[in-house]
Amino acid sequence: MEDNYTKEEVIASLKSLSTNLRTRSIVDQRSYLIALLSYRFGMIENDIAKVVGCKRTRINYNKRIAIQFQKDKLYQQNVYVYAQMYPFDFSVIEIFKPTHRAKRVEIDMSNSMYNKLKIIGSMKGIDDIRLTVKYILDKSVKIWEE
Repeated sequence: MEDNYTKEEVIASLKSLSTNLRTRSIVDQRSYLIALLSYRFGMIENDIAKVVGCKRTRINYNKRIAIQFQKDKLYQQNVYVYAQMYPFDFSVIEIFKPTHRAKRVEIDMSNSMYNKLKIIGSMKGIDDIRLTVKYILDKSVKIWEE
């Protein structure tokens, strides 16, 4: 596979695609080119977003599509022309997958409970009420487990 192509060529191809169409074939083609700019040429998401004229979060999502669907038959068909023009082996890219994600819990409490937690936090040198609640829960669960 020849990979004698430049970042500018990939950018020109990306700019030629409509940014408003959301058909699967166009989305797949955009994602392939965005992933090339990110993974092969090392462009940061903000710079790609400026080139394309969209939000950084869209770039983040699109560059991952190339990795996620690289073995999908329909994806391969949709990006075939660009994959021939700009070959790249996406299987060598590893996306960070957190092994343990924190869970978010929201609670409502009375003003008096909130004030008590603030006092406990200040006594323990904790400024953030969320950390105070976590501290108390950790201690409580530890006592319960014993």
